[in-house]
Amino acid sequence: MISNRKNNLSLNHFQNKQKLLITLSAILLGVLVGILVTKPIFSLLNLSLGAGAVLILLWFLQYNKIAIFSIEKFFCYLVFFTGFFGVALFPIDIGPFMLFPYRIFLLFLWFIFGLHILIKRKIVFAQSQIKWYFLLLCFWLGYAVLSLAWAISKEAAVRDIIFLFMGFLVIFFSTYYFRAKKDLQILYNLWLAVFGILILIGFWEHLTGYHLPVSGYFHETRTWIKFRPTGVFHNPNDYATFLALSIPFGIGIIRYGNKKYLRIFGLCNILGAFYLIVASGSRANMIAVLFELIFIFMFLLNIKRKLKLVITVGFCIVFLFMFLPGPLQEFFSQTTEELNSVVSQTEQMTDSVGVRMNLVRNGLLFLYSTAGFGVGAGNSEYYMAHFAQYNTAGILNPHNWWLETLIDYGILVFVGYIIFYIGIIQNLWKVYRKKQTVKEKMICEALLVSLVGFFFASISSSSIMAFKPQWLLFAFALSYLNYFRNKEEKVCI
Repeated sequence: MISNRKNNLSLNHFQNKQKLLITLSAILLGVLVGILVTKPIFSLLNLSLGAGAVLILLWFLQYNKIAIFSIEKFFCYLVFFTGFFGVALFPIDIGPFMLFPYRIFLLFLWFIFGLHILIKRKIVFAQSQIKWYFLLLCFWLGYAVLSLAWAISKEAAVRDIIFLFMGFLVIFFSTYYFRAKKDLQILYNLWLAVFGILILIGFWEHLTGYHLPVSGYFHETRTWIKFRPTGVFHNPNDYATFLALSIPFGIGIIRYGNKKYLRIFGLCNILGAFYLIVASGSRANMIAVLFELIFIFMFLLNIKRKLKLVITVGFCIVFLFMFLPGPLQEFFSQTTEELNSVVSQTEQMTDSVGVRMNLVRNGLLFLYSTAGFGVGAGNSEYYMAHFAQYNTAGILNPHNWWLETLIDYGILVFVGYIIFYIGIIQNLWKVYRKKQTVKEKMICEALLVSLVGFFFASISSSSIMAFKPQWLLFAFALSYLNYFRNKEEKVCI
């Protein structure tokens, strides 16, 4: 009898904690919803309505026996989805920074996760299989904070640290909540769906000359630049980088999809994406896509499939030349011209390639002047503006993610990041060669090829520290590795 009473008290205590968690979470989310609705002007009525609506929703979920973990995972999906759209989705200028759904959901997820730990008084980390990657990320984050001591521009340093911390949170929460094959399949479908949506936006921009307010070309009137697509990003290079990283997901659905309409959807996405990359003028991303295709052809196809692919592509090219000779010739001519310009500018050290080479020279000088420790988080632009010895034509950002990481954080972090990056690719390759289900193979291949293309795609944009698809890609890849290693461990047991 006493034992039953103790059990009832324990159960009631747990339920009270659960109710407290839900109530506090609802209040916070209500406040955030209120901010979203009222913009910078806080309205008590809207805050109350937001809190009330979310409170009712969460209490409904509780009484229908849906676990808190499932609610947290739902918000993690929202973080992942809204991360693709970033500031293009309902941005709110509240003074020192911009607030938009991605940041709101990430902040809320962080809060509810911390509150859950405080109430349960324990946490079981589900990322033991990828702990070394987290140690490298923690070292990077700690070094970034430490670099505040010598960074000249404190504002730039703090901003960079915040972006880095947000990327770390995305990776942590994704690997914590997405542990099952079903979760990974949802992420794949989500990426593919966003890929299709952003291609439609890109063609709308390219054909009409109109752009979303987030675009740097929103009020552009010059015809030679007006029709360059930017999607939900600020510039064409960021958009092209997203497309280059997403093409492998389209290839995956063609190779492994069991429905004809899915394969057609994937093919249309691939062709549309490559066309838009050419239209954006992003030569680094053209090279990235070609590198991805070469990697697939050389390492992921057997002899029979290689021969079949060569015959199919050859037939398609002949067919298109017969029925659409003009547009096809123009497309190939533009693509060849863009790629040839990289070679000619490199030889002559002119135009954008010449500027990029001078950015590299200045960056290496900055690294030398700081004894290899780096100029401090986010301070590469400040150094380019004040201490550059080679002319960069007013361009301050290194325009090369690898160079930016080296300049800002020094040799130690740069080497750690290289180990982080190559380690993920190497382990995905090992997993790829093991026996898997068709869906697992599709996901693994898409992530592997996308990360291979990332090497070139990352040198296109001015900076990708705040480029959220980068962090989403790493989060997805590490979630997959964690899942597969846990599965193998269970089989061994």
